Amino acid sequence: MKLREMCRAGVLTAVVFAVTRFIQIPIPLGYFNVGNVVILLSCLFLSVPYGVFVGGVGSALADLLSSYPVYTLPTLVIKSVMPLIFYGLTRGKPGKGRSILAAAVATLLPLIGYTVTGAVLYGGFAVGMQQFPGLLLEYAANLILFALLYPQFARLQRGK
Repeated sequence: MKLREMCRAGVLTAVVFAVTRFIQIPIPLGYFNVGNVVILLSCLFLSVPYGVFVGGVGSALADLLSSYPVYTLPTLVIKSVMPLIFYGLTRGKPGKGRSILAAAVATLLPLIGYTVTGAVLYGGFAVGMQQFPGLLLEYAANLILFALLYPQFARLQRGK
């Protein structure tokens, strides 16, 4: 069972990397992507340590190998904590309503985290806020996609 979960985590880490790195829409100080959807859907299939790894490592590698390597460490932290929030709020019983609420709360961390990171890296709150509208749009799009995809992935998850 552990080998199966490790293999799933490896594949899902690669998927997070690919969708984050190669499906990007530029916004000020960064880019819009749908990696959060894959991270949160991964949490339906994986136990906590593997879900944290998928989120943190997949996303950090995408930043490291993109034009935004300065975000690698903040991304590793932000995208590792995001699944922890999701797991904590679903408490291992991810029903549709509970999972969507948990996803909404968990993805607030990147919204706030990247705004603060931009402010620190680029010298001020006003500069950090330049990316907030794009991040807010990303937040909404990721949440909608998660809600739409959840039923299919939950059905797959039950068929483990």
